[in-house]
Amino acid sequence: MPNLLFVTSLGCTPCLRVKRVLSELQAEMSNLTIQEIEFTSPAGTKLAIENGILYPPAVLIDGALIAKGKVDADQMIATIRKMNGEHN
Repeated sequence: MPNLLFVTSLGCTPCLRVKRVLSELQAEMSNLTIQEIEFTSPAGTKLAIENGILYPPAVLIDGALIAKGKVDADQMIATIRKMNGEHN
């Protein structure tokens, strides 16, 4: 079961777009868990430093950074499906 971390921030328009895409994907993939982390929180700051995230949004699966900054939604979805063992 993939554990997805979504690094986000209030007022971040790109974050809202990524959140919508992730919500739609979660509706299809019942085993996908998504945890939102505020970029400026201690946990968000730690993730940002460890992964070179300069600004939100960012998406990590099982600790691996798969998307950050200007997120390509199609590429992100394909990566999530692949890491979940699905084949397109």
